[in-house]
Amino acid sequence: MTRKTKRASILAVFIYIMINSFVWGLMKAYINSYNAVNHEQLVMAQISDSSEGKEISIMGNSFYISSEKDERSNTAKTISSLIPVKIRIAAELFMQTGQEIVQEALK
Repeated sequence: MTRKTKRASILAVFIYIMINSFVWGLMKAYINSYNAVNHEQLVMAQISDSSEGKEISIMGNSFYISSEKDERSNTAKTISSLIPVKIRIAAELFMQTGQEIVQEALK
């Protein structure tokens, strides 16, 4: 790797961490002020698992992810098979790290 590439990738990671920290701080401040005023407590993120799928609740808004196999999952598998291996591994590592950070934040 050249020096410019190393510097650019380090800068990109640093900016990514700064943006995520800023968003997390804003969410935390909003939740603290909301919970101080209202009797109904708000949580930053919550994941409920069931046999039918997962329900993700982020700051009071809920999203449901079905565990059923459908055409979209087949399309996703096809697209992921077309992506180069290096990019796929980097994306998997990135997603795994993100899941660990979310789980740590929920504790």
